[in-house]
Amino acid sequence: MIGEEVTRQTFRNCNMASILRDSSNESINIQRRCFKSNATVTNEGQSTEKEQVKRYAKGMKIWVHDKNEVWTAASVLDTMKDGRIIIKYTDSVESVVKSNRDYPLLYGETDFENIADLSELNPLHEASVLECLRVRYNVGLYYTQAGITLLAINPFTDVPHLYTPAKVKLYNSNLIKRKPPHVFAVAEKAYRDLKRHLGPVNQSIIVSGESGAGKTWTARCLMRYLATVAVTADGFSPCSSVCRIEKRILNSNPILEAFGNACTTRNANSSRFGKYIQLQFNRSNHIVGASIKTYLLEKTRVVHQGPRERNFHIFYQLVQGCSDDDREDFSLAGDKNCQFNYLPLDCYEQNPYQRDTDVENFETTKSAMCGVGVTPQKQKKIFQLLCGILFLGNISFVSEDDSSGPCEIDEDDAACVLAVEKASSFLGLDDDKMLQCLMFRRITASHSRRKSVFMKPCTQEECIIRRDCLAKLLYSGLFGWLVDFINKNTSAGHNSWASFIGILDVYGFESFTTNSLEQLCINYANEKLQQHFVAHFLKAEQEEYRNEGIPWTFCNFTDNRPCLDLLEGKISVFALMNEECRLNRPGDSKAFNDRLHDTLDSQTISKPHISINTPSFIIQHFAGKVTYQTEGLIEKNKDCIPSELVELVKDSDNHFIQQLFGEFSLDNQDGPVGSSKKGKQSAVTVVSKFKSSLDGLMTVLNGTSPQYIRCIKPNTQCHANLFENQQVINQLQACGVLETVNISKAGFPARLSYKEFLHRYKILVMSLKTSTQVLTPVSDENQPPLQQCRGTKGDLDTAKTAKCRVADIMYSVFGETEGDNSSVGAQYGNTKVFLRDGQLDQLEAARTRLLSKAAFTIQCAWKRYRKRKRMEYVIQAATVIQAGWRGCRVRMEVRKMNRAARVIQYALLKYVIQRRQRERHRLLELELSAIDQEESILEESSEMSVSLEIDSEDDTINSQTQSSWESSFSGTSTSSSGQFCNSTNSNISREISSDRVRAPNSYYAGHLVSRVSPMHFLSQLGCRTVDNDDEDELSSVNDINHESGSSNLAPSEKRSASDEKRTASQTAMDLLTRPSVDVMLVATMLGLLIHGPVRF
Repeated sequence: MIGEEVTRQTFRNCNMASILRDSSNESINIQRRCFKSNATVTNEGQSTEKEQVKRYAKGMKIWVHDKNEVWTAASVLDTMKDGRIIIKYTDSVESVVKSNRDYPLLYGETDFENIADLSELNPLHEASVLECLRVRYNVGLYYTQAGITLLAINPFTDVPHLYTPAKVKLYNSNLIKRKPPHVFAVAEKAYRDLKRHLGPVNQSIIVSGESGAGKTWTARCLMRYLATVAVTADGFSPCSSVCRIEKRILNSNPILEAFGNACTTRNANSSRFGKYIQLQFNRSNHIVGASIKTYLLEKTRVVHQGPRERNFHIFYQLVQGCSDDDREDFSLAGDKNCQFNYLPLDCYEQNPYQRDTDVENFETTKSAMCGVGVTPQKQKKIFQLLCGILFLGNISFVSEDDSSGPCEIDEDDAACVLAVEKASSFLGLDDDKMLQCLMFRRITASHSRRKSVFMKPCTQEECIIRRDCLAKLLYSGLFGWLVDFINKNTSAGHNSWASFIGILDVYGFESFTTNSLEQLCINYANEKLQQHFVAHFLKAEQEEYRNEGIPWTFCNFTDNRPCLDLLEGKISVFALMNEECRLNRPGDSKAFNDRLHDTLDSQTISKPHISINTPSFIIQHFAGKVTYQTEGLIEKNKDCIPSELVELVKDSDNHFIQQLFGEFSLDNQDGPVGSSKKGKQSAVTVVSKFKSSLDGLMTVLNGTSPQYIRCIKPNTQCHANLFENQQVINQLQACGVLETVNISKAGFPARLSYKEFLHRYKILVMSLKTSTQVLTPVSDENQPPLQQCRGTKGDLDTAKTAKCRVADIMYSVFGETEGDNSSVGAQYGNTKVFLRDGQLDQLEAARTRLLSKAAFTIQCAWKRYRKRKRMEYVIQAATVIQAGWRGCRVRMEVRKMNRAARVIQYALLKYVIQRRQRERHRLLELELSAIDQEESILEESSEMSVSLEIDSEDDTINSQTQSSWESSFSGTSTSSSGQFCNSTNSNISREISSDRVRAPNSYYAGHLVSRVSPMHFLSQLGCRTVDNDDEDELSSVNDINHESGSSNLAPSEKRSASDEKRTASQTAMDLLTRPSVDVMLVATMLGLLIHGPVRF
């Protein structure tokens, strides 16, 4: 009972630690104790088997080993005194197991479906990790977080709901930590780190896993996500050039997959080359281009495929998907069952739907080629080259005597003759010259200063090798041209991009029945990537904790450095292979195999079982043992290309092939580059080139901030809904998932130097009041408190002061729990601050809120300023408009009043003139009546003389006035005064009554009296009233006119009338009021009376 109670209490503590691990330091310590001991709590003195048995109580669920399932669940029935435990499996089968310190494993958690991160498992061990992945896989949750690594299990079926635009929008939003694990989450984290500029700005996403685990699909999803969110970053609409680059980047995937992927026994879409894609970003974090770097294309697959394997996809797509017209141009059979030696068609018998898939993929490939800029004419040239390679494989050679003698083509075989004709036609080669290069090899012999050239016939085997070498040369040149063309059309200029996110997608770990140089290089690349992960995370992470003075318990892990030393060291497999190539002696696979085993002394290399007769060796890779055959290994490493074949393709009549090999040189490929004093010829071999390119890749990766995605293959049959425990556990052990989770769980995923931390997050305390609480930045008892370690301005850059300022910032964000090096909070090292998982996101969120608030304030001020300026502009514009409108209204009113005034003035003046005329007529009538009365008294004689004298004088005056009137108007008109008055009257009446008169205030009554003085107007009428002579003349005229009427006046009245000084206006009025002046003419004289119209 005591043991049972202790066990239950232990299990209860472990579960409580899982629930309350973030609430107190005690719960964290409990969780760590459970983690370190695999959820077992033992006393310090517990050593006997009896005490170990007490850990297990009746009814407790445990994990035990199983041959088929690796780990299986069972329940404890009873315990024995010798340490054995009676268990019962889920199928009610009972058994007995031997217990030790770490076995059996406690079951622990049961809700595996909701555990998105393996570090949350309690207890954490291999069985719980495997069960969690299995449960999540069965419910459709294919992504699980394992510390800093994302585990992606291949579902082998379409799951479109996981990659919809809504998912992209979801993971592009804030608080990514709260979202379930996904490949989009990794891409978003890399993109956010790129924008933060913390640590290495450039990012790399390393996708690894064995063949068929889903690396190509994962890389495709990463590119699609980054190309989507980086185009519309920060809410700005992308320009047309950015959208065009995005489409070209996405279109490069189908092209590379068609020309570089093939079907193997382990994967229907296996990448037969490695690629590192750099997505280039400008300073605004928008994607502006991309570049692709490829590694080791498996060109051997063009001429040889293993059982149940296929050639590259593009050959099948071309044969099955081209149109009828193209089939006729390419000389392909009409039934789509073309027989080519390079193209096995047994795949269609195994999968009848594969033919339709190839047809659809061919249309996708052609559309993608158009998207990156390959014109239809250029596509036809490419397809002709592919057809030429296929027909080249149908050329067969026969020997008359035996296989070691000279050979020639089989002219009796119609297919062979047709193949020679079509291959030479599509490749632009001469038939005889092509056959001569295939059946004869050139030998150059040097004799002192002379050089002799011999042509030696080739054996049947040598002819086949040269034929295949030509096919591989053509296809590798085509693939390289495609990669260069895509880079040319998608890559941005050197000054156009500032940072990049790299996506590494390489071939996965491979182990087949027959493994040669291709598998050796592929597995070597995976070893390099695993070493990068070990050195960067498992090893360097823990060493950094120790160097920075962070309390840390070192976690053991498996280092694959011995395997890499075996492959690439000074005395290694690669070194021995290159030496054999330099010696250039006839290959002997058995001798080379014996030399490998005799020279290399390592635990990672061994001999195969004695039952295997073929020369081979076994290498213990991190992912398992692989047996490599030495037969043909050295020849493949040489990859010798005869110079006559290079000259042949350079002399092709096909301009496209000339373009492919225009700058091709054997010195830059696989030919000799020099010789030593001993006469050994140094050559650039396949492994040396591949090692050099991988070293360059590792240099790039070491300069970036990596993100890791481990793709897991759940079963070897590539079937959906099938989870094989043994297959999965082997992959988990190979990539060190358990060690990764252990370190990630207790470690710190984010670390920043104090300088970087203060530079980015000092604004968090600048906007807050300084805290009055005293914090201790480190846990050392001798370390002074925070207030005591604050320095003056002179020592703000010291490490101690920087550490205190960092602690202030952490306190302002997280509170007192981050004040010291507790097991919960961040850790303060000698030069860096180490942050727990999620703390960097919280700091970024706090910084973003503060910056958003500051930006909001700036925006408010700017908008207020713009609004004020806008209002000032509107007010000014309104003032101008109002002034113009008011002026217009005033002018309209003035015109209206002027018209009314003219009418009133006309009527008033007419009335005044008529009244004066009537008065004048009345006076004249009175005077004439008085004169008539006086004359009646006088004598008839005197009356007649006076009357005659007056009439003669009146005629003289009238004639003088008429002549002066005509002379005042230029003397051109001979009309009478009555006609002039009538015309003037009609013009003035028309202009006065018309509303179209738009005269200014100084303009009146038409064009006749425009701003003229009365004197000027009178002078125009011939009335000279300015000087005294004119006044006297007018006075004399008046005296003559009124002589008869004034003869009866008193002498005093006559003198006053003659002596009165008359002004011009009075004279004009007298003139206008004469009975002989027309009334309408008087209206034109308004300007004479008032000097223009009435002004308002």
